Formats: sequence, structure tokens, C-alpha cells
Amino acid sequence: MDLVQQHTWGWFIATYLFFGGLGGATVALGILGDLRFKMGKWFGIGTTALGLAILSFGLIWLVLDLINPLRFLLAFWVKGIAHSWIARGMVIINGAYIFGVLYMIAAFLEKDKLKKWMGYPAMFFNFGVTTYTGLLLNANVGIPFWHTPALPVLFTVSAFSTGCALLMWVLAGLKSHEADHFFHFIEGFDIFLISLELLIIFAYFDFARLGNAAVMASAQLLLHNPLFTIGFVALGLVTPLILEAYASTKEQSKGLAVFASLLVLVGGFLLRYLIVWAGVFQYPHGLAG
Repeated sequence: MDLVQQHTWGWFIATYLFFGGLGGATVALGILGDLRFKMGKWFGIGTTALGLAILSFGLIWLVLDLINPLRFLLAFWVKGIAHSWIARGMVIINGAYIFGVLYMIAAFLEKDKLKKWMGYPAMFFNFGVTTYTGLLLNANVGIPFWHTPALPVLFTVSAFSTGCALLMWVLAGLKSHEADHFFHFIEGFDIFLISLELLIIFAYFDFARLGNAAVMASAQLLLHNPLFTIGFVALGLVTPLILEAYASTKEQSKGLAVFASLLVLVGGFLLRYLIVWAGVFQYPHGLAG
């Protein structure tokens, strides 16, 4: 039995996974702010445009990762949907763009009923984008550490945590009662998401103890890498959790929460980079270690 650390996917793919999840979550949370927290049409339009721009930036890194960038067009091959998560992802991403743009048009024209009809599908497809980034890695059956149901859940939770972090930056610059109310909602939601992310990480590594040799090798790579233990877990999860929890108890503490959100964004990128980096093939596939 041979164990080989993968080198096919690197930080280009990690960048795509990070910005894809961040963009999708930003759109979904931004539209939520408009439809449920009365943040106004310009907030919804602005955050949707920002999220779709971030998603587009992420897609550039996916194309750059291909040896032949024109192969990107194969993702739109309809028959590929049956067996390719990249093709399914293109359907989800197209839905995110189409309904996101239609929502912005309806919001701009102040067509409230149409805005809701377009806004909720836009939130659904952008939620799908955050989940799809984890499913893309999960589809690699040759790397057991990725091929677990926990990975899409972890990436989805992390994507929404980074989306909350970005929106805290936006909301910190707005002066209104609605903005303050939505800021504190986002802050509390992020505290919940970071706590959930810590539990998933703990469960992920607990299950890894029962996995095959490749799973345990991936887990050991991460646990012996300071970027994971200190950079991601300590500085990207535990520290912002403490800072945001403390800030939530104070009246004037947006600056502290905004600093914590910067750590969340850095931690979100490190998570994806390190999970990709730690992928280990096991040959022949499927044999227990």
C-alpha cells in the first residue's frame, strides 16, 4: 500500500474555493438584510454586486488552474451534469448570477413583489454555491480525507462565517438603527457559526482516528503544521470567537468585532488551502490501513 500526498491541486484551487464560498454567502446574507432587516434596496444591490464580483474573481483562479483554460467550457456540457460536480456547479453558479442580477434589477425598479420572487431563489442558489465548494473536493474518492460528508458541511459553515465577517466590515461603516440591528444579528450569527465550525473540526479529526491510513496521514499533516494549529484554529477560530463574544457584550465595540472578522477571513482561506494541501492518495484505493 502506497500513500502519496497530492500535488495536482494547489493554492489556485484553494483561492477559488475561498472566494466562491465568500461570494455566495455575501449575496445570501446581503439579500437577507434587505428582505428581512429593512436595510434598503441599495444595501441589497450593493452586497449582491459585491458578492457576485467576489465569485467572479474566484472563478478566474479556477480557469487559471487548468492546463488548457478553454477546457473550462466543458463544464457547460449538459450531459456532464450526471457525473461531474464541476458541471453541476456551473448550473448552480449560473443560477446564482441569473437570479442575483434579476433581484438587483427588481430592487432598483422598486418592484417589491418581484424583488422577493427573485431574491429568495438568489439566496438559494448562492447557498448552493457555498455548499458546492465542499462537494467539489468531496467528489474525489481517491483522497479519503476529502471524501467525507463532513467536508461540505464544514466549508458551508466556514463560507457563511467569512460572509458574516465581510458584512461586518460593510455594516460598521453605516450609520442607521437598521444597520446597528443587522450588525448585531450578523455578529451573533458568526459567533454561532464559529462555535459550530470548532465542533465540526473536532468531530472531523475524531472520525479521522477511525479512518484508513490515508485519512490518518492527512490528519497528521495538518496537526503537525503550525499554519493549521496556530494560524487557523488558534488565530482564525478561537481568537475571533473570544473577541466577538466579548464585543457582543459592549455597546461601542464595532472596532473589535471588525478586527476579529479580519482574522475570520484569513482563517477561512487557510482552512481551504490546508485541506487541499493535506490530501493524500492511497494506492490501491479502498484498502483499510
